[in-house]
Amino acid sequence: MFTDFEDFKSDISSFIKPADNVKVTDGTVITSIHFAESFPTLNRLINRARVLDIEINNIAYKLYSWTTGTESCGWLCKIEPASISNIELLPEHQLLLDNIGGIQESYNQPEGAFTNNQNFLFIKSECTRGTGYWTEYYHDMCENTDTKPIPVGNLISFVYEANGAQTMYDLKTKQVYLFSHDHSFDYVTFLEGQPEYTFHYINGVNNFIDYTEMLANQWTNHLENRLPTT
Repeated sequence: MFTDFEDFKSDISSFIKPADNVKVTDGTVITSIHFAESFPTLNRLINRARVLDIEINNIAYKLYSWTTGTESCGWLCKIEPASISNIELLPEHQLLLDNIGGIQESYNQPEGAFTNNQNFLFIKSECTRGTGYWTEYYHDMCENTDTKPIPVGNLISFVYEANGAQTMYDLKTKQVYLFSHDHSFDYVTFLEGQPEYTFHYINGVNNFIDYTEMLANQWTNHLENRLPTT
């Protein structure tokens, strides 16, 4: 029995349907030198993981799992070819996808981590350019506050939260922003010169690598703080 997969299904019970065609096999992951140098914390975390290769209705995933205390936790990452979409990504974003895939689901995750309550993280086929759904809201907020909108054509949303918040980066400057209309996050700062509850900085995060390494640190701390006692 693939225990980590059973734990995943138990925690994320709605993801796999009874009629789904599911195949599970033991897997491996080999990260590149470039990946290890670019994402050192994430690389160490991934190389600690137990890996399962999972196919659900002919869609490929990898389940990366770790142990916290007496339970397993981890990420179900979707594996896609780079050609899945013609959207432009930062090279470091594509590097991450080429090595580990994008996070579709997380199970038994640490409280307050970037993975909490997200529809996906990093998955290329889900990424979008610009402010999308929030374009009209953003322009209305700028008009109501007599604020000049910032250019959004080079923004790539790479994380979508269940409540609609989007984490994005600028293709030119690499700056990461959170766009959220309603939140209680204590780790963000309103973007100066913009209406409140539109664009935010994430404290301690300037670029995509910062974001990803902070996420890896959150999970690493979760594992190390819950090691089994002897």
